[in-house]
Amino acid sequence: MLTPPPPSRRSAIWPVATVLGSVIGLQVMLAAVSIEVLSAVRAYVTGESLYSKGQKNAQLHLLHYARSRSDEDYRLFSQSLAVPLGDRKAREALQLDPPDEQAAREGFLAGANHPDDIDGMIRLFRWFHSVPFMARPIATWTEGDRVIAQMLALVERARERIEAGRSGGREVEEMATQAPLLNQRLTELERQFTDQLGAASRQTKSLLLALNLALAAALALTSLHIVRLSLRTRTAAAAEVRRRQESLQLLLDSAAEGLYGIDTEGRCTFVNRSALMMLGYERESDLVGQRIHELIHHTHADGRVYPADECRMYQAMRQVDRVHVVDEVFWRRDGTSFQVEYWSHPVMQDGLVSGAVATFFDVTERLRTQAALRESEQRLSRLIDTVADGVIAVDGNERIVLFNRAAERAFETTAERALGQPIGSYFANGDRPKLRALMAGSPGQGNGMPAHNGLHELVGRRASGEKFPMEASLSRLSMGRSVLTTVVLRDISAHLAMREERKAREALEASSRAKTDFLSRMSHELRTPLNAVLGFAQLLRMTKQPALAQAQLDQVRHIEHAGHHLLALVNDVLDLSRVESGRLNLSLEAVALQAVADEAASMVEMLAKNAGVRIHRPFAEKAGVEREAWVVADRVRLRQVLVNLLGNAVKYNRRGGNVALDFESNGSSIDCTIRDDGGGMTAVQLAHLFEPFNRLGAERTGVEGTGIGLVLSRHLVELMRGRLVIESAAGLGTVATVSLQRAQAAAPLAPAPFAPSMHAQLDGKGLNVLYAEDNEVNVELVRQVVSFRPAVNLRVAPNGATAFIEARNDPPDLMLVDMHLGDMTGLELAQALQRHPATARVRLVAVSADALPEQIRAAMDQGFEGYLTKPIDFRQLLQVLDGQMPVDVSANRGSC
Repeated sequence: MLTPPPPSRRSAIWPVATVLGSVIGLQVMLAAVSIEVLSAVRAYVTGESLYSKGQKNAQLHLLHYARSRSDEDYRLFSQSLAVPLGDRKAREALQLDPPDEQAAREGFLAGANHPDDIDGMIRLFRWFHSVPFMARPIATWTEGDRVIAQMLALVERARERIEAGRSGGREVEEMATQAPLLNQRLTELERQFTDQLGAASRQTKSLLLALNLALAAALALTSLHIVRLSLRTRTAAAAEVRRRQESLQLLLDSAAEGLYGIDTEGRCTFVNRSALMMLGYERESDLVGQRIHELIHHTHADGRVYPADECRMYQAMRQVDRVHVVDEVFWRRDGTSFQVEYWSHPVMQDGLVSGAVATFFDVTERLRTQAALRESEQRLSRLIDTVADGVIAVDGNERIVLFNRAAERAFETTAERALGQPIGSYFANGDRPKLRALMAGSPGQGNGMPAHNGLHELVGRRASGEKFPMEASLSRLSMGRSVLTTVVLRDISAHLAMREERKAREALEASSRAKTDFLSRMSHELRTPLNAVLGFAQLLRMTKQPALAQAQLDQVRHIEHAGHHLLALVNDVLDLSRVESGRLNLSLEAVALQAVADEAASMVEMLAKNAGVRIHRPFAEKAGVEREAWVVADRVRLRQVLVNLLGNAVKYNRRGGNVALDFESNGSSIDCTIRDDGGGMTAVQLAHLFEPFNRLGAERTGVEGTGIGLVLSRHLVELMRGRLVIESAAGLGTVATVSLQRAQAAAPLAPAPFAPSMHAQLDGKGLNVLYAEDNEVNVELVRQVVSFRPAVNLRVAPNGATAFIEARNDPPDLMLVDMHLGDMTGLELAQALQRHPATARVRLVAVSADALPEQIRAAMDQGFEGYLTKPIDFRQLLQVLDGQMPVDVSANRGSC
C-alpha cells in the first residue's frame, strides 16, 4: 500500500509555495492565452491585407482579361483569387457542426497565412465567433465571400462565351460593367472588415488586461488567506493526503489489469491486488522492496535465462519512452508461467527518470482464442478450397478478397495475383457491365444473411486471355457499412460442348430416323406392287391346267428375274442404311464355313450356268479335318457376302471362264478366297471400288448390278470382326479374300417345327384361315395360292375392325395379318385379339411389306409366330399352312 511520508518543516511551507506557484502559473497561462489571442488577431489582420491584395490583383487581371480575352490574364485572375477562396474554405469549415479543423487548415494555408499562426486563428474563431465583437467581422467576411462568388460566376459566364469563339455578347459586356461595381463593393467590405477587426482587437486587449488584473488581485488575496490558514490546516492536510493515498490504492486494487512500480534499481515500489492474484502472492510485502525481475521475469518461455540488463521493461527508463511487449511470460510464485502483454511507462521526477510503472494482462485465454480462430479460419479456407466450384469474394470497391483453388484453375492464375485486383478484369469486356449490374442488383440483407439472385451465364477471361463460358451465382452480404459480394462460378465449356454434341447427336438420330422411315416407306411401297408382280408370275409358272408354252414360261422367268433383281436392290439399300446407322444387329456364332460356302455356290449355280462359267470348290475335295473350317460369323450375313462375291465373279467373268471358291487356315483366322479369271480391274477402278453406287463403268455394259453389293459386303465382314480384301489387275482376273476369326466347332441345332394349330388338331376337318388385308390385289394373290390347298378354308376381312369381329364370332385356326389395315395397324389388331378371351389363343402370322428387322422384332414381341415379307414366297406361305394342318389332312394336300 502507498504510505504518506512523515511530516517535516518543508511540508509546513508547502501550501504557501503551492499557492504562490499557482498564482504565477495562472498568471503565465493567462499571459500566454493573451499573447495567443492577440497573435491570432494580428494574423487575421495580416490575412485581411493578403485578402485585400489578392482581391485587388484579381480585379486588375479581370479588367485586363475583359479587354484582352487572354488565357494568361484569366489564369492570373484565378491565381489572385486563391487567397480569398482559401480563406472562404477555412471559414466555411469552421462554421460546420462539428468544425472541420483539417479543412480549415488547408483553407488558411491556401489563403497564404503563415502555418504557425493557423492554430491560433482556428482557436480564436472557435472561442469567440459568437461574441459580438467577432461576429460582426465574420459577417462582413461572409458578405465579401458572397461578392467574390458573384464575381466568379460573372467571369465564368463570360469565359464560356469567349471560349465558344464569340468575343462579344451580353455576358462579356456584363463582366466589363459589373466587375468594377463588385470591386467597389468588396473595397467597402474590406474597409469595414478592417475597422471591425481593429475594434475587436482593442476590445480583446482591454478584456484580457482586465482579466489579468482581476486574476492577479484575486490570486493575491487568495494566497494571503491560504498562508494565514496554512499552519492551522497542516495537520488536516496531512490527513487528507493519507486519505487520498488510500483512495488511490483502492483505485489501483480495483483495476482489472496488474499494476506495479519499480525504481531505477529494479525494486518494486508498489503493486496492486490484481497483480498479486495473477502472480500468486498474498501480501504487498512479498514484492515491495524486492528486485521484481528476479521473481517474475527471470526466464524466457523456452527456459532460457532472461538477464535483467536485457529486460525490455527497463527500456522505458533507458529510452525514456513507453515500451509495449506481447510475446513474453511472467512466472508465478509456484513456478508456473503465463503469457502476458505489458506496457512499461517511465516515471519522471524533476526531469529525471525515477522509475517505471508496468501494466500487464494475462493473455493466455486470448491467445488460445486467437489460435482457435486461426485454426477455424484455416479450416474454412481449406473447405472453400475443396469446393468444386470457383468461389470469389469481392469487397465494396469490387476488389477481390478471396480466390479459391477452383477459381485458380478456372482462370489459370494464382490467388496471390488475383487478390486486390478488380473482379472485372477476369471477365470479358462485353460482360463487365452485366456483372456490375448483377452486383448492384443483389440487395444485401441487413440481418447478416446473404441475398442471392439466381444463376447467370457470363463469359470469363483466363490469365492467358482465353475466354470461356461460365455459370455464376452472386450473393451480397451487408454488414453495417461494409459489403461483401460472393461469386460462385462454374466453367461450363464442357457442359456446352456436351450440349452441342447432344444436339448434333439428336439431329443425326432424327436424320437417321427420317432416313429409316423413308426407307421403310419406300420398301413398303415397292414391295407391295412387287408382291403382285412376283406373286402372279409364280402363279403363272405353277399353273398346270392349261400348261404354259415354253415361250410363255421364258417370259414369266424374265418377269421373275427382273422382280427379284429389284427386290435385291431394295434389300441391299435397306441393309446398307442399317449398317451405316449402326442399327444392323448380327448374331455372331460358330459357323461351319464349308456348309455356308456350299449353300452360296448352289445359289449362284444357275447364274453361272447361264453365263457359261464354271464354279470350282477345291475345299470339297479335301477330307477330314482339312475340310472342317469353323469361323465366328452370322450365318445368314456370311452367306449373303459369299453370294455377292461369287455373283460378281460370275457376272464380270468371260464365257468359258472359271471361278474357284476355297478356304485355308491362316493362324488364328480362316481365309476364304474367291478367284476368277475375268477381265480384272485397273488401279484407278480399285481406288473407287468401295464407293456406293459406283459401278466403275459397268453400267454401260449389259451386266446387271446396283453398285452397293461390295460396299455392303465389306461392312458386313467388318461387323463380323473380319476383313475383306480385293486384289485385281487388268486382264488377270480378281481375287476376293474374306478373313474371319477361327471358332470351335459347334453342334448344329435342329430348326423348331412350326407348331400346328390347336383347333386343327382337335377337329380334323381342315384349316380355318382368316386373312386381314385391305389390298384387293394381295387378297386375290393369296386366294389363288391357297387354292393349291383344298383343305384350307380362307376368309378375308378388308379392315381391322371386321377382322376382330370375324375372329371373335368364329375364331380361326390361323390368322394372316397385314401390318397396315387402314383403320388400325396389325400390332393394334393383335393387342385387341389377345385381350378378348375368345380370340386370345388364335395363332398369328404377319404378312407385310415392312421388312426392317425392328419392325419384324416388334411383331414377334407382340405375339406373332411368323413373319412373311412381301413379295411373298409361295413356298414359305404353303409351308406355314401345311404346318398348321392335321396330319391326316396334310397328307392329302395338293401339289404345286
